[in-house]
Amino acid sequence: MDGTPLKQTYRIGETSGLFGIGADSLRYYERLGIVVPRREPNGYRVYDLSDMYKLTIIKELRGIGFSMKQIAEYLEGQNVDKTIAMLEDEHAIIERKLDELKRQQVTLARRVGAIRKAKGARIGAIEIVDRPRRRCMKMAGHLERDEEMDLLIQELHRRSGSTMPHLLTVPIGAFLAQDAIMQGATNVYDGIFFIVEDEKAPANFELPAGQYLTTRYQGGYEQNGRLLTKLLDFAREHALPLTGQPFELYEIDNRDTADEREFITTMELPLDAKHAD
Repeated sequence: MDGTPLKQTYRIGETSGLFGIGADSLRYYERLGIVVPRREPNGYRVYDLSDMYKLTIIKELRGIGFSMKQIAEYLEGQNVDKTIAMLEDEHAIIERKLDELKRQQVTLARRVGAIRKAKGARIGAIEIVDRPRRRCMKMAGHLERDEEMDLLIQELHRRSGSTMPHLLTVPIGAFLAQDAIMQGATNVYDGIFFIVEDEKAPANFELPAGQYLTTRYQGGYEQNGRLLTKLLDFAREHALPLTGQPFELYEIDNRDTADEREFITTMELPLDAKHAD
């Protein structure tokens, strides 16, 4: 310290620089009636040391997430009990946010793991795979264009509510329009679905546990007509009883890459559990 006495008053520009608070924010605090500087005869705002005390509290509380409404209520009759209550309330809010962040962290880690697994998986092989029960949210709708698929996905996600994870992480599938594909069409669907991995989230459909005839392909979806025919031929040749509608699961898609050549999709046909070996 050089012995220079502290100033007792500060103009708005000086106060803004001292606290790192924009002049617009200081004027906003004034409109709220939280920090109201006195005015000089020329109309200039003048902040005194009591205003500085309030600005210090505002800056600290804003820094840990308090709203201006909370701060205004706190400064009105500030006391120790009020401080304890406010900090405990904020602590509870932070705990809830941390729990949500941890859930998101787990979900993201699972998505990264699923993408890595898809990248390393076998392409083109036909296999019979045991699948667990899969709870789903589905929406019917005839689809022939990728843009229609994207719009229906957005609508289903909106209808599913706040319990549904982010679209970047939720497993997405679509039911193939088998009759249209057998007539030579490709990339035609009868609806889309999400696999709901959280047991607490709503579901309106299930892919039952059991055996599924599967194949995995890489690249554009125009392949699905040829590959569905290949799976159906395989089932006939091996006397595999099919039941239910064929569907695709998008392991890597336009959520993950803009390069269609990197897409990886699994096609599945459910087998009749009463007759499958």
